Amino acid sequence: MAIKSIRIDDRLIHGQVASSWLRYVGAEQILCISDRAAKNPVQEQVLKMAAPGYIVHVFGVDKFIRIYQKNPIKKSTFLITDSTSSLLKMKEGGVEINKVNFGGMRTREERTISYNYDLCFTPQEDEDLRKLVSLGVEINYQVAAYDSPVPILDHIKQVGGK
Repeated sequence: MAIKSIRIDDRLIHGQVASSWLRYVGAEQILCISDRAAKNPVQEQVLKMAAPGYIVHVFGVDKFIRIYQKNPIKKSTFLITDSTSSLLKMKEGGVEINKVNFGGMRTREERTISYNYDLCFTPQEDEDLRKLVSLGVEINYQVAAYDSPVPILDHIKQVGGK
């Protein structure tokens, strides 16, 4: 599989991803899978400029699933998506997802479940996280590439969640 690493981070490409994760993963291209970003041409351009030297593509979730089903990914790829719900939809759409790095989902008005500043979920996103884990997807909380990965549900318990 050409997908070398999958990350959930609602900021998609930002300083830590550009300066640390991209070198750590060693991928040729970045796929940002986000309905919100795909609908915003300004955000799409900013994402493409945020990782100089890399090929960056931005797709909505449904479009990515269609492309993935018809065209195998050939380049080594770092896939970043913005939520557990997007990830579950990809998994259910046939995208091979076994191991995921959780970098953060931050506060938003609709995210009423907050375990920590970077562990905020809508009820649906929280349910989708737990469904992904129950499907056997290994999801580790790991903000920076040099941090030790911690299973996401263990990390939620460490910060006082259930």
